[in-house]
Amino acid sequence: MVRDLHKPAAAWYSFRIVQQQKESEMAVLSKYFKPDRVYPRMSDVPMEQLRSMGFRIALLDLDNTLAEDHVHEPSAYTREIIKRLEEHGFTCCIVSNAKSTRSSDFAAMIPIQCVSYANKPSPSGIFRALKLLDAKKEEAVLFGDQIFTDIAAAKRAGIYSVLVEPYSRKEVFYVRLKRPLEKLIRLLCRF
Repeated sequence: MVRDLHKPAAAWYSFRIVQQQKESEMAVLSKYFKPDRVYPRMSDVPMEQLRSMGFRIALLDLDNTLAEDHVHEPSAYTREIIKRLEEHGFTCCIVSNAKSTRSSDFAAMIPIQCVSYANKPSPSGIFRALKLLDAKKEEAVLFGDQIFTDIAAAKRAGIYSVLVEPYSRKEVFYVRLKRPLEKLIRLLCRF
């Protein structure tokens, strides 16, 4: 009986190619969707630590990050988060995909700057906010609750990203549809 000594090597080579392909795919997922940090809520973020890392600009998603989804007025929680950020030396700006004056009206009540129609995951809204605040991307950190919009926009803009768990379970249907895919990405990228 003659044994083919090349089969084990061929099997190992095929396995290695598949493994490298999976690693490459994971690198792409991580590049665009893995945040730099993850916290349960905005109130759990160590502001002092981020400030000591050189960040001075806080770009904040509105819905389900800074406040409940689709609210029109800041809550005590929202005001406390902004107060903590400002006490630690951050300049704050809301960067929202809201297609109305709701986010700018909301921001005016705090008062902080706001960029509406941010078009996340495009980085264009982030760049508009940086220009508005006369800031460099190295000085900014974006806080958001959605991987496919907030974190992807931050990654594409080249700024530090912090994912916070959604403030509330109440969400519009199209965001709820994305949550299972976000869970899958989090599982695959281990965050």
